[in-house]
Amino acid sequence: MLEYIVRRLLFMIPLLLGITIITFVVVHLSPGGPADMLIGLTPKVGAEAKARLHSLYGLDKPIHVQYWAWVKRIVRFDFGESFKDGRSVITKILERLPATLLLNILSLLLIFFVSLPIGIMSAVKQDSFFDKGMTLFVFLGFSVPTFWLALLLMLLFGVGLGWLPISGIHSVNFPFLSFLGKIWDLIKHLILPVFISAFGGLAYLSRYSRASLLEVLRQDYIRTARAKGVPEKDVIYKHGLRNALIPIVTLLGLSLPGLIGGGFIFETIFAWPGMGRLGYQAVMSRDYPVVMGVGVIAAFLTLLGNLIADITYALVDPRIRYR
Repeated sequence: MLEYIVRRLLFMIPLLLGITIITFVVVHLSPGGPADMLIGLTPKVGAEAKARLHSLYGLDKPIHVQYWAWVKRIVRFDFGESFKDGRSVITKILERLPATLLLNILSLLLIFFVSLPIGIMSAVKQDSFFDKGMTLFVFLGFSVPTFWLALLLMLLFGVGLGWLPISGIHSVNFPFLSFLGKIWDLIKHLILPVFISAFGGLAYLSRYSRASLLEVLRQDYIRTARAKGVPEKDVIYKHGLRNALIPIVTLLGLSLPGLIGGGFIFETIFAWPGMGRLGYQAVMSRDYPVVMGVGVIAAFLTLLGNLIADITYALVDPRIRYR
């Protein structure tokens, strides 16, 4: 197992390198630039001032020279400085990373611990009223755009009813609240972003877990267990569910890229101070060092999530061994 993990970690290096090359080229070929964003609203600034800014940022050099200089800094874990405010990129990312990890981890936990029981109940009570109701929920989950649903829930629970906050990670009076008050304030700010972030995953994973469990329950060894008089509860949870979990773990690991990618949208909608919102702001201001830094961290977290999913196979099914 240890050898497999080391090989996978080494294989992540060329993958990350390829991702950075594509991202670097796309970012630098996109319309506009840092100089245009900084002085675009000042019509008196001429071409000479723009040229000096390009020279200051090193953007006057060929793109392969710029990329090689960036790679040499990355090897030293130096992501450069932001074009926007001159602050260290790694500092800005580390300030935002905990909020993004909190949102994504809670979303993954919600997806797993809610969709799995729904899928099990739907499989055990196939064609029941509950199963048909969950089928309708799945159709809604696939068809409703999550950003549109986010706006509706913000209007309903935030503006209309006033039950939940619709932006930020804490209230203005957060420093003056008690310890329990701070926790409750954080929970209220998390409810809408976590639900919206997990909504799509809840829909497809619950349906997939239902289909996976139904397929396992039709196997011969399940019939044998029932014929021997094994209690139905043990048949489902000890014999059926463990084998049905293997493809579910795959989907759960593959859902991490969607959560990180969706963070750019959800964190912007809810003004969540995370890495996704930082990346969106960097893209809009053509802040190349921040865009590349956020891209590298997001790609690494995605590849790490896939690796964790592969390792989890061995915990779910002891028959699986990596060599």
